[in-house]
Formats: sequence, structure tokens, C-alpha cells
Amino acid sequence: MATGLKNSMQRLRSFKVKLVLSFAALLVIPFTFIYFNLDRKLEDAALADIKASLLKHAMLVADTLWANDALAGSRAGLDRTVKELGARISCRITVIARDGAVLADSEKPFDQIPSMENHSNRPEVMAALNDMTGAEIRYSSTLRIDMLYIAVPLKDSDSIRAVVRLALALDRVRYILSTTRNTILASLIFGLALALVLASVLARHFMRSVNRFIYASDKFAKGDFHHRIYLDSSDELGRLAQTLNDMAAHIEEKIRFIEVQNQQLRAIFQSMVEGVIVLDKEAAFVSVNPAIERMFAIDLAYAQGKTFLEVIPNNDMAEVISQVLKTNVVVSRELAIVWPVHKTLQINAVPIESAGSVTGCLIVAHDVTEMRKLETVRRDFVANVSHELKTPLTSIKGFVETLREGAFDDKEHAQQFLKIIEEHTDRLNNLINDLLDLSCLESGESFLAKEPVHFSELADKVLSGFGVAIKKKSLMVKNKIPADLAAVADRAKMEQVFTNLIDNAVKFNKDKGELVIAAQKGDRSLTVSVGDSGIGIPVRDLPRIFERFYRVDKARSRELGGTGLGLSIVKHIIELHGGTVGVESTEGIGSRFWFTLPL
Repeated sequence: MATGLKNSMQRLRSFKVKLVLSFAALLVIPFTFIYFNLDRKLEDAALADIKASLLKHAMLVADTLWANDALAGSRAGLDRTVKELGARISCRITVIARDGAVLADSEKPFDQIPSMENHSNRPEVMAALNDMTGAEIRYSSTLRIDMLYIAVPLKDSDSIRAVVRLALALDRVRYILSTTRNTILASLIFGLALALVLASVLARHFMRSVNRFIYASDKFAKGDFHHRIYLDSSDELGRLAQTLNDMAAHIEEKIRFIEVQNQQLRAIFQSMVEGVIVLDKEAAFVSVNPAIERMFAIDLAYAQGKTFLEVIPNNDMAEVISQVLKTNVVVSRELAIVWPVHKTLQINAVPIESAGSVTGCLIVAHDVTEMRKLETVRRDFVANVSHELKTPLTSIKGFVETLREGAFDDKEHAQQFLKIIEEHTDRLNNLINDLLDLSCLESGESFLAKEPVHFSELADKVLSGFGVAIKKKSLMVKNKIPADLAAVADRAKMEQVFTNLIDNAVKFNKDKGELVIAAQKGDRSLTVSVGDSGIGIPVRDLPRIFERFYRVDKARSRELGGTGLGLSIVKHIIELHGGTVGVESTEGIGSRFWFTLPL
């Protein structure tokens, strides 16, 4: 204990000694003030003397030039006079005309004077032209030193005829001032030497340590915890440096760990397919991930700070959030949202707690709209396929049983029964073929063997296959497709498109009606249409007409041998080619089916 106390006292005394000596260092301040103040005054006085001396020289040069009437003579004579005067006074002399042109220069060859730049914009020249003495100190980029310029007007009784400018390099002045400074500084140092020999060393060491702490603190404040304080000392400053280094290392490790976690969480948050919403206890937006921005067409910058209903006006979701914030329970619910978007969402809302109280709500929204649609489509598909298969199978089974029970011996009726069985078998075969075609198209594995296809020729070929049915209904057929109109497509699949569309136009047309096939070529696409004057399609059925197994008149469609898949196959083939399909129809007047293909 005594040893520890002794060490503490020693450290305390050491610190006090450093502190006392640091006070001694304050003696430098007044001496430094005296030094710099004296230096400034010496510099100002020296410059004032030089300016006065240079001004006298300028006046003498002006008087000499005026007395010799040098301006009246030749330019060469003026230049020689200026060079002689410049050599005598060891200054650069420049004679400048009223328009700023250089007439003579003591340090420029005579033949180079005409190429010298105009001096009318020099401050000292401008002052001299205004009948004042111009004085200016400028840095010479050519000589890389400061130059003092003095300019005086050269005039007769009333008018200024020219300007005489003297230039003196200040390097000699700087040298004299530097010598003076050194002398004064040496005197000051000599005066302070006895008081500051030891104090200066200790103060320098102390300030170096303090500066390291300041520098390190600045680094830490800016987030650079990798920096370390290197201080070879065992006193309080050394212990403080070690403590700060340990603190920085610990914080750096924690920050690195947090950054890794944040990056992982950010990557998860950004890449989640599920939408994530973070709300505070007031149900105001804190954060959302890109999935939510896409799902509800919102932007985090717009949503942040606003309440949920301000951004997403949906009462069902707001009710779930309110329940979580009030009851502090997890809520999971599937919601069919109609506004602001039409979606089916699986909502999982979890309370965010801090210090035992609810501070917010975390919502995970999984878009199950397509899943529910697929489930509905699957149920409808299974029901439709089952129904479509059951009807002909029931008929086939009934007629087979009838034949087995004795009707086979009735030759006339037996043939009729067999014909009906054959018709239902063909119907089943057509249904299965259409299902296989549709499955192949929907799988995306269907291959397009593209080649130039002339649609007029293709339409005529398909129409010839319906010759009997067309003749039976006495239809007026018009193929208005230009003979030279062609596009690159899969010929076999386009033939199937024409077959399905013309088949419907014939089946659902009225007797002595019209069947019109037309085409129009645009800038980027080709539009082909198949129109009829048949029974038409009700407006309510138009949006679903291209769905699988969808029939406007189910009984008549089955009676005519349709499978309910023809238009769906048309849609998939055209979309496989990069085109679109559509229909225009008026009930009782007729229908017009059309499709487009990119050129």
C-alpha cells in the first residue's frame, strides 16, 4: 500500500512539475508578440523606405527624360537612355505610352519591345495615367519573386505624355528583413535561454503529447477508430493514451460486428420477395423494402414519417396494425385487398417491443394473388376437363351397353349407335389433342420454325378445308388480305390460328352470312382479322373469351363439336410470336377476332 501511495505521489509531483514548467513556457508568448510586432513594423518601415526611395528615382528618371526631351527623339534613342539610367540605379525602367504600349524597357532587347503585352490594365499604370503616383506589389510568375512597381506620369504643363515605371525585386529586402529577424530572434532566444532551457524541452514534449490526443480525438470523432496514440510514457498521459487505445479497439471491433450484421440484414431486407413494413407506435412509416414499394407503388422517401392510412388507404390492414399495437399480440391473416391495389395478401404482423412496451409494428406481406388465381384456374381446369371428358364417356358407355343388351342385332340402329360412339370418340380425341397442344404452348418449350408466310395464300388453304361447311350455310367468304403481304412466322402454328378462328366464324355464323378475312400493315406490326355476321358475343363475356374452356353458349358449343380450347390456343400461339390478340363483337350482329404480329 505504501509503495502504491508513493508511486501515486511521484506521478502527482511529476505532473505538477510538468504543469509548473508549462506555465514557464507562457513567457514565450509576450516575447513572441514583441518579435512579430517588431518584425511587422520593420517590414512596413523597410517597404515604406524602399517605396520612397524608388519614387525619388522614378521622379529623377522622369525629370531626366523630360530634360533630355527623350520622347521627342527616336524610339531607339529613348531605349538607350532608359537602359543607361536602369544600369545606374539598378532598377528596371519601363516607359509606357498613354495607350499602354511599351516604348522602352531597360531589361528587354529593343527588338522585343514591340511584342511586349499592353500595360494599360496594370494598376500602377492606370494610377499614373490619372495623374497620380502608382504603387503596387505583385508576384512575378516569370522571376518567381515579389516585385515592387512605382509609376509616375511624364507630362508637360497640362497633359500626360507617357508613364515612367520602375520595378524593384524585393528579394533583397526579404534578405535584409530575414537577417534582421534572425538577429532579433537570436537576441530574444539569448534572453529567454536561462528561463526556458529545461521548460522548453518539457513543454515541447507535453504539447506533442497533447497534440497527439487532439489528433486522435479528431480521428475518433470522424469514425476512424483504427488510429492509435503512440505515447512512450508511464505517467497519467501514458495511461490515458492506453485507455483511449483500448477504447478505440473495442469500439472498432463492435462497429465491425455491427456493420457485418447491418450488411447481412440489409441484403436480406432488400432481396426479400415478401414485402416488409416497419411502423412506429403511432403507425407511422419507419422503413419499407423494395417489395412493398413495387407492391403498392409507393416510395420510401414519400412514405417515411406519414401514417399508414395516409400512404396505403386500406382499412383491413390498418385494423390489423391497430390490433397489434393495442394488444401486443401476433396477428396472421389473409386479406383480399381491393384498394389501392387489387391483391390477395398473407399478412403477418408482429409487435416491436422495447423496455416492456410496444414501440412499433413489423408487417410481413406475402403476395399470394397469383397463387390463389392458379388455384382457382386449377380447380376450374379440373372441373372443366372432368366435365368435358365425362359427357362423351357417359354417352359412349351408354351406347355400348345398349349394343351389348341386344341392339347390336338391329343392323339399322346399331350403325347409328356406332356412328354416335365414333363422333364422341373423335370429340375426345380432339379434346386430348387440344389439351396437349395447349400444354406444349404453355410450357414454353414449343419451338418456332419461322419462315416468310404469305397470309392470303394461307387463308385460302384453310378456307378450302371448310368448303363443305361454308357451302352448307351458303356463306359469302371474302379474303381481303393482299397477295404480297407476308411476315416471318411459324407456318404450321399460324395455320392452326387461322383454322381455329375460321372454324368459329363458320360454326357461329348465320345462314347466308358473311365471313371476312382482312389484314393491315402498320409501321411496326401486322394486324390480321377474321370477322363474321353471326350471333355475336355478349359484352360481359368478352374479357374471358380467350380463357380455357370458356364458352358463351355451352350447349351449342358442345353440339357443334367445340372443345372450348381453340381461342386459348390462338392466344398462346400469337403471344409466342410476340403479338397480341383481341375481339370486337356486338350481340346479334357479329364478331371480329384479330391478332397482331411484329414485323
